[in-house]
Amino acid sequence: MVAKFLIGAVLLTAAVPAYAAEQEFVLVNKTGKTIKTVEVSEVGKGEWTPETLDEDMVHDPVRNGMNHTVHYDKGCKVDVRLTFSDGSQSVFGNFDACDYAFGDFSFKGELPVVKGT
Repeated sequence: MVAKFLIGAVLLTAAVPAYAAEQEFVLVNKTGKTIKTVEVSEVGKGEWTPETLDEDMVHDPVRNGMNHTVHYDKGCKVDVRLTFSDGSQSVFGNFDACDYAFGDFSFKGELPVVKGT
């Protein structure tokens, strides 16, 4: 009985995705642009890390109006840097992924704005 339990535990552990990121949130692209890459940093540190992708995942561009789940290994409160298909970048500051499962990323004029929902 114990052997069956241990074998089941090993199999269950093997089924965990390779990214095993600590946090995730759904990025809702309302920027009016296509997002090419997503990077995350602890708030105010500017130490950018690309989102964590499972080795068999392909990162397709995130078009305006689309959702994309971001996996990362930082804490709850993060800055998010988006690189767009036109080569421009914007930093969306102080998003709390522990309080909000979804982040609406947009611009107010030229100012990057993220609103948790």
